[in-house]
Amino acid sequence: MKEFFRRRIIQPILNLLKQGMSPQKLAATVAVGTVVGVIPAFGVTTILGTAIAARFRLNIAATVLVSYLMQPLQILLALPFIKLGIYWFGLEELQLTFSEMTAMFKNDWLDALNQLWLANLAGISAWALLAVPSGVVLYFITLPILKKVLPAPVVVSAGVSAEG
Repeated sequence: MKEFFRRRIIQPILNLLKQGMSPQKLAATVAVGTVVGVIPAFGVTTILGTAIAARFRLNIAATVLVSYLMQPLQILLALPFIKLGIYWFGLEELQLTFSEMTAMFKNDWLDALNQLWLANLAGISAWALLAVPSGVVLYFITLPILKKVLPAPVVVSAGVSAEG
């Protein structure tokens, strides 16, 4: 298990760090990957992370890797985002226990789907409102750490030849 963890998680991250990305680009990559990785909509992290990374010329593979590493957190934060969205947008409180959801579907499955759709949309909206500020904070927290950890870039000065 330890070897699997080192080979599948630690080594790919170390390889990404050694690719020569600047601390600024890597901090932005980590911030984008983390924020996108916790969106309460399962199945969209790869597409959204790839699109944002491509738009801002970040390392797409690193962004997707970070978003995949956030999947356990995505699962843990899905219900809090949904409850926050329901609260912020004044929707009817939705009981999300298994027995209550089963009763909702038995009573009126179309209404149950509609309620769950609205609740999930409220959760995505709450995430969207928090995404940019959270990403900025994460960027500024990560940047000084990466500046200390990453090797200093090698500056090659162009030689000026004197004609004579």
